[in-house]
Amino acid sequence: MKVSFTHFSPNAVVRVHYQRGVDYLEHNFDLEFNDTLYLLRELRNDRSSLSVTAPKCHLNFYVESDGSLRVEIDGVNGLWADSGVEVEVAVKILRMAFADQEFGKFIPTTNREWDAYSVV
Repeated sequence: MKVSFTHFSPNAVVRVHYQRGVDYLEHNFDLEFNDTLYLLRELRNDRSSLSVTAPKCHLNFYVESDGSLRVEIDGVNGLWADSGVEVEVAVKILRMAFADQEFGKFIPTTNREWDAYSVV
């Protein structure tokens, strides 16, 4: 899968515009599941993110200013979803993307609906 990992230093100054290489580092890879999972577990700092382009969706995992993990999903089936998730749920979402599975109205492994959800 095509994977992009953006890492902000925990001490990065908050700015309107950030400069790559100064305020953050961005790495682009073509990775298998285990390496992508490693990067997902490395997300720790505010503004850091992991983007994954899979055949049936695009995932963007990112860390909020309060340290919580969020995921945004754009599916080829017209689905768009966004929610705060626990790491275990994020792992399941990543597994589903690598297995070419589609997402529905509920957050995987839960009976919770997405915080924001639409199907076109």
